[in-house]
Amino acid sequence: MTDQSVVRPAAPWPAPWRAVAGEAALSWRFIRNDPWAGLCPGVAFTVAVAWHHRLAPDRFAWTVAGSVLYFYLYLYGFCLTNQLTGRLEDRINKPTRPLPQGHAGTRGTVVRAGVVFVAFPLVGALLGVWVWALAWEAVTVLNNLAGGARRWLVKDAVIGSGVLLMLAPAWQMAAPLTADTWRWMLTLAVVIFLLIPVQDLRDVPGDTAAGRVTFPIAFGEPFTRAFLAVGFSLLPLVDHFMLLRASTATAWIAEAATAALCVTIAWRVTRGRSPAHDHLTYRLFEYWYAAILAAAIITL
Repeated sequence: MTDQSVVRPAAPWPAPWRAVAGEAALSWRFIRNDPWAGLCPGVAFTVAVAWHHRLAPDRFAWTVAGSVLYFYLYLYGFCLTNQLTGRLEDRINKPTRPLPQGHAGTRGTVVRAGVVFVAFPLVGALLGVWVWALAWEAVTVLNNLAGGARRWLVKDAVIGSGVLLMLAPAWQMAAPLTADTWRWMLTLAVVIFLLIPVQDLRDVPGDTAAGRVTFPIAFGEPFTRAFLAVGFSLLPLVDHFMLLRASTATAWIAEAATAALCVTIAWRVTRGRSPAHDHLTYRLFEYWYAAILAAAIITL
């Protein structure tokens, strides 16, 4: 006679679902240090543009969901190829990444990169932005696989152009490109190109060991920190005159918040002498980028 009160353990997930869940978790390990630079800003800008153009609720939901998937793949493909070619410096600068930790092997990472490079433009085609997807893949190859990241001018120019290749599809998913689009894209591309050396301050030991010549290595840390302090001090003026153009109380609050981030970064770059300090400083720059794009909701 069977005891009906016995509680049987839940059946394990079917093997295919366990594999999918495992891949999803591993993909997050590859990108978890970079969503504020390569995922959140693109989605925030899509939301801002969709909100500004008053899309119907069903189209709004579809557009935002598509944007999340698109920019996840945008970032994932870049991180896979970047970490494949940067394993040496990652052992010093970022030892918690999947490859140094042994959570992923070289062959499996190559296969994942191939799958993403096929899936990304297909998702772009569904969203009407496949040209931008292919352009980003070309830039990714130039930077990560063709050695561009080893030279500071190419590396910083690639990141600046990545702004164009992020904001253009983010806008175009929701509405046609306009003069406002190009004003935002070009302004932010120039800003990122000039100030992205803040990213490299934390990685000088590993970059030096790997033979990578970043801006701080080429020009020295004292000059780099002084240059960045001036740049971030002036950035609130760029935000006001070229982007936000605050004219309402809400917009002025947004400007004040982004200006506070800029001033904090300008102060920190002159004070930091440890990788942990400089990592947080760069993280604040990522927060500024996401915040300035989210502010488009109230300033467009």
